Amino acid sequence: LGLLRRHQSQHRRDGAAMGSGGDNSGSDDYDADASDELEDSSDGDSSCDSDAAEIAPPQRLAFVVMTCVISGYTLIGPLQHDLKHALHVSDAGAVNEMFIQSVALVQWGKTFMTLGQNVLLGFLTSAQRVYVAMCLMFFGVLIPPLMIFSFGSLWLGWVPLAYGSIGLALGVFECTFLSVISPLGPLTKSWAIMGFPAAFFIVNVFFQSLRALFNVPVVISFWYVALCLPVGILCFKRIAPKDNKVDGKSYRQANLSSSLREWNSWLPKLLPFALVNIACHFVMESVLPAVFNTYNAKQVSLLGPENTTHLMKTEWFLVIFSFVMGIGDIISRRLGYCFDLKTTSANYLALAFAFCCTILGLVLTVQGIAALTWFSAFLAFFGNGFNYAVTSKYIDKFVPRKHNLAAYSVWMCVGYCGAIAGAVLVSVVKSWICGGKQYEYQCSSGMSQPVPAVLGNATGNWSNASVYS
Repeated sequence: LGLLRRHQSQHRRDGAAMGSGGDNSGSDDYDADASDELEDSSDGDSSCDSDAAEIAPPQRLAFVVMTCVISGYTLIGPLQHDLKHALHVSDAGAVNEMFIQSVALVQWGKTFMTLGQNVLLGFLTSAQRVYVAMCLMFFGVLIPPLMIFSFGSLWLGWVPLAYGSIGLALGVFECTFLSVISPLGPLTKSWAIMGFPAAFFIVNVFFQSLRALFNVPVVISFWYVALCLPVGILCFKRIAPKDNKVDGKSYRQANLSSSLREWNSWLPKLLPFALVNIACHFVMESVLPAVFNTYNAKQVSLLGPENTTHLMKTEWFLVIFSFVMGIGDIISRRLGYCFDLKTTSANYLALAFAFCCTILGLVLTVQGIAALTWFSAFLAFFGNGFNYAVTSKYIDKFVPRKHNLAAYSVWMCVGYCGAIAGAVLVSVVKSWICGGKQYEYQCSSGMSQPVPAVLGNATGNWSNASVYS
């Protein structure tokens, strides 16, 4: 609209110059000035449905930024158990419990800072908050490879310091980064959100496979995570919008209190997305650790707990499980941006599809059939990724631009409550799978052999870990 107004004003000026010799030039100049003033006065009240943003070419470096920062989040997975062993912490007892609760600071930190940043960092711009988050993440992920593996320190205080920093950084980064890159268009956003599962795929599949096949030292994985952060900072500096306007449209963000005072313009329609986000996070944070704790024998019976003819080594079963889980999440995040959802009702329909995939994944998982778990994991994480993509598109297109950051913050904070609930209720989900019984190939009382480093915690201490946001 801004470009159109400029074109019309120029057309009137040209017509006046060719016609009356300038008698109306003052009026035309006034129209042009008024048009520009109207253009500049935009405070972001309209939606973010900018043609310029829609056709903007993708900034694929956004994928690199997200992958680099979320790599720090992967320390709650298999690397958590390696860190525990490096600190000479056993898998039982009071010290082990303290270690687990220290790792849980990731969940609490990101939940708190998702909204808390609007108060604690309110004096900073959104882009500046992203830089703060990446520096804090760099500090947190640098502690294990430098202080513990390189300097050999066994001080347990490094654990809450590292994981607390990671959690606080995540709470600031994810919603703020998605808000900052909104002016770059949906194509850029679709690349960015695929960085989340890609980060876990690289660390938990690629690097851990190198360890299993070639005996690569685990400290290499920690250093990779740490050195990703400077790369991410440089890439963000390259793509970050330089100001709050794109094609004459304002992207300046209101503070949280202002957004909440105008809650009726954006919050009611966002509530269904927040509720589905609770379900998706609950399923993700409960299903994955429950599966690791259930299929914990040397072999897995693929066709049911009592079947003895179709067996597979546990490590290979879990490799396939991790692979289909990651593929489902990555594909769905891209696929969600391929649908042109022009109305709120169409978005609700897509959201319902994501919810059904997630719940169906949970239902199939609790059947206790190992081979079916591959499909259920794909469905559950496909639903999560699709929910993420649809909601991101909806916020950018239908929520008033100045409330973009508040909408992302509320949506994610509510979803993180589901993640905490899922982490706490892992044992409940496992009881649904096992039905209170123990079998030779699953639901055993303890690990008969450690799960390889390819996959994770040998003792099943995943209850306070999570996989994706």
